[in-house]
Formats: sequence, structure tokens, C-alpha cells
Amino acid sequence: MMNSAVTEQDAVGLARESFLGELKSLNRDHPNTGFGISLRTHSGGHYLLANSRMPLPETKAAGFPTGRRLACLENSDSFSSIEVLADSGAYEKISPSAEAAILGNALNLIARIDTLTSVQHDQIDHPIAATGTGG
Repeated sequence: MMNSAVTEQDAVGLARESFLGELKSLNRDHPNTGFGISLRTHSGGHYLLANSRMPLPETKAAGFPTGRRLACLENSDSFSSIEVLADSGAYEKISPSAEAAILGNALNLIARIDTLTSVQHDQIDHPIAATGTGG
């Protein structure tokens, strides 16, 4: 159980370090919109990452107060869910072409989080099981 908790913390740390720049890019490309990432671990932990324009919740368990889900991946190797959200008040004023661009960025961001945290998870030493295949 301790190993599992350490693995989840490593995945969350990697997501934080690697994707704050991605949030800054979204902020630069869409300066009036708040964006957030919600990470839920398999053990029930909940972590939020946000740019400066995303309203924050009073408690993280409540989630982002004005968040509109743009994209979500459930049951990845490291997280039970990865969501990218936007501040719904600002998001309603976005053009359809900007919305499509944001959706593409959100899907890419989720794919990168999933890929990088899965690679990190796979690199942890695990006992090698004998398969009997001879090589």
C-alpha cells in the first residue's frame, strides 16, 4: 500500500511539473479563459492544477466552482480520472473555432499526462516473474 501511495504522489508531481507550462500556453492563447486540470487517483486522492484565471474551490473535494468539462479520461494507469475544465462563464463567449482549438489542446494535454505518468509508473522496479519461455 505504501508503494502505491508513493507511485501516485510521483505521478501527481510529474503532472504538476510537466503541465504548468501547458496551462500557461492555454492562458496565452485564450487570455480571458480560466483552465484547470482535475486529477483523481485510484486511491481517492484529488488534485487540482489551474491557471490564474480559473476560479478555485473552497475545498478541492468540491472541484472547480465554475468548471465546464472539456475532456476527460477515466481509468488510466496512474489516475482514475484526468479532466481538463474551463471557466464556464468565460468559455460561453468563445467562438466555435476557438472552442475546437481548445478541445484539441485539452485532448493533447490529457494524452500527454497519461503517457508521461504511465511511463513513470512503468519505470518503477517490479520483481521480474519467471515465465518459462527461456528468453
